[in-house]
Amino acid sequence: MDLDDPLEQASQHAAAALASMTRLGVAPTPYNFLIWYSHCSGRDPELSGTLHGLEASGLGFSPSRCAELYERFFGTARQVRVIDETCDRIEATMARLLDQVDGLSTEAGAYGERLEHFSDKLRTAAGSQGLRGLVAKILEDTRAMLTRAQHLEAELASSSARLSELRTDLASAQREANTDGLTRIANRRCFDRELHLAAEHAQAKQVPMCLLMADIDHFKAVNDRYGHQIGDQVLRLVAQVLTSCVKGRDLAARYGGEEFAVILPQTALEGARALAEQIRRAVATHRIRFKASGRELGTVTLSVGCAQYRPGEPLSELIQRADEALYHAKRLGRNRVAVAARPIGTFAVRHTVA
Repeated sequence: MDLDDPLEQASQHAAAALASMTRLGVAPTPYNFLIWYSHCSGRDPELSGTLHGLEASGLGFSPSRCAELYERFFGTARQVRVIDETCDRIEATMARLLDQVDGLSTEAGAYGERLEHFSDKLRTAAGSQGLRGLVAKILEDTRAMLTRAQHLEAELASSSARLSELRTDLASAQREANTDGLTRIANRRCFDRELHLAAEHAQAKQVPMCLLMADIDHFKAVNDRYGHQIGDQVLRLVAQVLTSCVKGRDLAARYGGEEFAVILPQTALEGARALAEQIRRAVATHRIRFKASGRELGTVTLSVGCAQYRPGEPLSELIQRADEALYHAKRLGRNRVAVAARPIGTFAVRHTVA
């Protein structure tokens, strides 16, 4: 993100950021400052909308929530740099190989010309002494050419091994850039890209596509009562259940905090609702326990909202409809699946007690 504002404008944005952070009780760390500076500069409407929504909800900006905001909007920058650097190394290695091959090609061309010249000389050689000289010269050129070819073969083998390492590094960096560090499922960055691709496919092929938005019920109470380690254990559990339930081209992702999303290409609303019920029941059957003592802490439940993509609608609207269904399920008592129906604001609700 470009933060190179003119000095006066930058000072205004910085002052506004610090004032907002002070008002909200946010610690003025460099990472938090980047979040609020970007918000006050108006360069990231999605970030600003998220901050406004959190402030309006009264949830506050705890250190963990600020860390999640940084990870969501800025945390992949380092991973992207790793990918870019790896690509640069691959390009440099390929350029070096091409130069070597081009050099050998030039030498081979010159060697071919010398062979033709040698052939002409043979036809006109007057005696054995002249012939021996010609043979000695072509042998010398042949040995030099062989040495050059052997050197290039060794260089190619070394470069091939290096390219293989770089490809592995790149694949690893790409996976990390698309993976949530805690739950090891797709992160928000990957979700945004895959949702866009799924919507494009649904519109082009005229097939249905659905979105599930799921939120862990009473997650804040779990964190407050048992601590963040148990909270992290709960997040990982939900991610594992999602991974076990989705198949094929479906994608489960951590959307942010305790909220998860599932993209369901080529899936109509009834199929999405059935999968949401399967996920909800599967999560409710697991019991959380302290690993050290084995003491059980009870069960965890999910509220889930479903929405089917309407060809041509903004993806922000699809997410909003799924979110509205999710919070409708929460208002009805949680541990439910609610389906956004047409028009917006009406819901078909299904509830099964675990």
